[in-house]
Amino acid sequence: MTLRAVFIADGPSDLPLAMHLELLCAQEGVEAQVTPIDPRSLRASSRTVESRLRFLIDQGLDPDLVFVHRDAESQDPATRATEVRAGAVAAGVDEHRVVPVVPIRMTEAWLLIDEREIRRVAGRPAGTNDLGLPSFSAIESLADPKALLAKVLLDAGQPSGRRRRAQFERDFGRNRALLLERLDVAGPINELEAWRRLKEDVANALSQLLNDEPST
Repeated sequence: MTLRAVFIADGPSDLPLAMHLELLCAQEGVEAQVTPIDPRSLRASSRTVESRLRFLIDQGLDPDLVFVHRDAESQDPATRATEVRAGAVAAGVDEHRVVPVVPIRMTEAWLLIDEREIRRVAGRPAGTNDLGLPSFSAIESLADPKALLAKVLLDAGQPSGRRRRAQFERDFGRNRALLLERLDVAGPINELEAWRRLKEDVANALSQLLNDEPST
């Protein structure tokens, strides 16, 4: 049996996370097809979890699992996860079928762990200049990982001239999406607290879902 799931991204450059969620399900021995939902396609009146889920339900969508991505930003990640589940319940979705995808601060923190991929995406894979990347233990305590990732990509790419630098900065969203697409779910990201929590939440949701399924 293949589970049907949707992934409601926080932003369009977060859509590649869907394929990584499929891999996390596969690690639990469950085949899942995770359909990414571009938030721009949700013509909801607000960005709340409840309004987004209500919109999907109104469109006739009834997945087995719903992954909802929200950066913690200035909130405690546990508070944000509770907010996600409360929004699901308010929309009429069983909270056990909802998995919050909540990085500490911002998703960009997950993209600062692989210097080799950063250099490849920036277009200078053989670069050796110091990028000033934080240690793994410091990544999740960064105040603004998005700003740091933008700086690191710029330093790695070393674009020359004002015009090329400006174009490189405009390409941040595309480069960010590429880094997310190339994220190694079996690599050092497993050292980060938010990723370990996501894996645990996926395992718990799948266990709950499969235990609720009637035997045949």
